[in-house]
Amino acid sequence: MQNSSREKLALILITYWVTILIARSLIFYFENKRFIEPLIIIKGFHIYHFIIGLFLLLIFGGVFYLLGLKRNFFSLTFLGIGLGLLFDELSFLFDLQLDDYWGMRNFLAIVILAFPLSLFLFWPKKKQMERNLTLGRIFNRKQSSHYFISIVIPAFNEEKFLAKTLQSLGSQTYQDFELIVVDNNSGDKTREIAENFGAKVVFESRRGVGWARQAGFQAAKGKIIATTDADTILPQDWLERIVREFQKDKNLAAFGGLYILDSGTFPSKLGVYYFLYLIWIWDRLFSGGWSFAGPNFAVRREAFLKVGGFAPEMKLGEDVYIARKLKAVGRVKLDPHFRVKTSGRRYKDGVLRALCTYAPNRITSTVLRREKFNYHLSTIRTETSLLQKSFFLPLMAAVVFLFLLFYFSNPSISEAKSVRLIKQGVTSPVREMQKNTKEMQKFVMKAKQGIKAKRKLRPHKIWQSQKLPHSNKFF
Repeated sequence: MQNSSREKLALILITYWVTILIARSLIFYFENKRFIEPLIIIKGFHIYHFIIGLFLLLIFGGVFYLLGLKRNFFSLTFLGIGLGLLFDELSFLFDLQLDDYWGMRNFLAIVILAFPLSLFLFWPKKKQMERNLTLGRIFNRKQSSHYFISIVIPAFNEEKFLAKTLQSLGSQTYQDFELIVVDNNSGDKTREIAENFGAKVVFESRRGVGWARQAGFQAAKGKIIATTDADTILPQDWLERIVREFQKDKNLAAFGGLYILDSGTFPSKLGVYYFLYLIWIWDRLFSGGWSFAGPNFAVRREAFLKVGGFAPEMKLGEDVYIARKLKAVGRVKLDPHFRVKTSGRRYKDGVLRALCTYAPNRITSTVLRREKFNYHLSTIRTETSLLQKSFFLPLMAAVVFLFLLFYFSNPSISEAKSVRLIKQGVTSPVREMQKNTKEMQKFVMKAKQGIKAKRKLRPHKIWQSQKLPHSNKFF
């Protein structure tokens, strides 16, 4: 399953802004420090970075669209970098005048390009009406005691999410399955919704996902038991792919995949989509084999009975724990590209908050080989948070920061600064002359006062004070 267009566009937009801010900040720094600007010169020719951006767009844009290749994390990232480098020097495309690099039309071009992309990202999703429900195949399907595959869905107060999960099962290309919903002592309409969709409801009074999965697996009659969560939307070929894997490999004890988020913050969606596989690789290195993700795995019933099932007292990580036990009785396979779409309600407050929930348990189970059986997992029934609504704040901060760079480096503003400096330079000598004039006036006043004082003295005192030399020439 490919990621949605919103997450792909968000990744392009993030790398676009980061590229522009880094390029502008570097040039602003070098210009103000009076160092040599960071230039790219090849064989004496100055290569503007909009040429590099155009080159990246041609490679990671045209090639991927024309050849129909899969657009992964790196291709989308380079698309954003290419757009950033290209539009950072937009004015150069028209007249190649260096003075326009900090021109305001360049700033407007950068912001105007990103504005419609941002609107598309944050425009509220339209609630589509449920049309042509494919649930008839669940309602009217005859019950049988010989199913090849059973589906187990643990549910605790999932009335807001369960219906979408069951609807996605109604549109499966493979329809020969047993549907079991485990009511984990819910206090809402979970059981009623499951029964309306034709599911077999198993009641488990002991709360915990471990107890719920264990009860559902024990009640299943199929040779293959698949499981997902009550807040997960399954692709149409989900069951078909699982059945095909077990049919072609008789030694396969378990098969699974990963997931993407249907809600939550954009950083959470991007992180889970592009980096979740790295966590599973890290887990494989320490545990010696693949582990499973709760919303997306299936087990051969024989293998499940051999290992004794789950550790039901576990409230988190029961899917990882059973994968380790199954490695001893058969082959365990995981396809990282085989994904389902699950709710991001535990990621609604950001990636770090979710890591604080899952990471301690994962580290202790993989590295220390200790299972936290009494781990407390809080109940969350909403998918939105204030953090999701405030995603515009970093975007506005980027725009303001970029505007300040333009403002302080704009040539017209620099000229205005030089004019003010010239004015200060003209007035400063005048002030110095005025200061000297005042000092001269003080000196003249003191001299006059000294002359007046001497005139008041007696004549013999004046004569003595002059001390004229004595001469007998005239006598």
